[in-house]
Amino acid sequence: MTRINWQGPTVFEIAAAAGVSTATVDRVINGRGGVSAARGEAVRRAIERLRHGAQPTERPLRIVLRCISGQGFNETLQVAVQHFTAANPHVAIDVGTTLTQEVDPLAFAEGLAAIEDGIDGVLLVAWEHPAIINAVRDLTARGIAVVCLTTDIPASGRTAYVGINQVAAGCNAGFLMGRLVRAGQGVVVVFVSAPFACQEERETGFRRVIRMEFPHLALAENVGSHDDPAVSKAAAARLLASDTPPVGIYNVAGANTGIAEAIKESGKSCVFIGHELTRSSRRLLEGGLMDFVIAHDLEMELTQAIEIVRAVKMSGSTQPQDRVAAPLLITKYGL
Repeated sequence: MTRINWQGPTVFEIAAAAGVSTATVDRVINGRGGVSAARGEAVRRAIERLRHGAQPTERPLRIVLRCISGQGFNETLQVAVQHFTAANPHVAIDVGTTLTQEVDPLAFAEGLAAIEDGIDGVLLVAWEHPAIINAVRDLTARGIAVVCLTTDIPASGRTAYVGINQVAAGCNAGFLMGRLVRAGQGVVVVFVSAPFACQEERETGFRRVIRMEFPHLALAENVGSHDDPAVSKAAAARLLASDTPPVGIYNVAGANTGIAEAIKESGKSCVFIGHELTRSSRRLLEGGLMDFVIAHDLEMELTQAIEIVRAVKMSGSTQPQDRVAAPLLITKYGL
């Protein structure tokens, strides 16, 4: 199959006009095969109509995105949304972010309950809190697709989860920590922030590998940061000034900056591994203040989540369609 010389309308606009999925449009445009003659012809006719000025007959896809996280992740998510909507003007995304240390889960759940009928889908980054779980159940019962990004809420009956395998991410962090710590023995500390499923899964994988492969390393009690750099810095500084300073810190949460500043100011040798490639964590890697960042392709996940919402809208299917990827390991030199 030959590749179409494609310019102009977006993949989402073509899919809407042709009545097919975005994956089908992608295969036709790039000549990948696996598409029936009828569907291929429908895509070609839609492209021609749109190129000649015909407007998509479908109204814009209406998405609500609600996120609880630290400042760095919230900013990174907002940039990903800006990039997506610039390339896909036929998708409207209402973005609302809340800082972890400021969230009221009951009020957050009320906000989800207030989402109006007619919204095509909700993208969600949130805690596993009973009120939030029930709000998600109500949304799906109303026929609104709910896709969890980065952190899952499986008990909520959400439509799908899109993100990395978080247990595998924690396992990788544990292996890296064990290999990087030079001391024969020592204490490793895990920093957490809130009841996010992703944090619990990361910690599970991390502890599993340390326990199995590096039993000479002792795991201390978790330290809470609330995704607040000031809180994480103060906690890390106290630990590093103690009689048994940690030889390694694994941050499953946000607020990497505070931990890195405490390590630098202490002058102690301490392996530091964290999550999320943000502007601040990239600077920390480049400056040698973090050893590894375990990351994921947020822009790709956003695109996949919206594809799931569109597919549910077109087919009426409520079957889970999770998209789970492998974690990305980032150093100062990139992937």
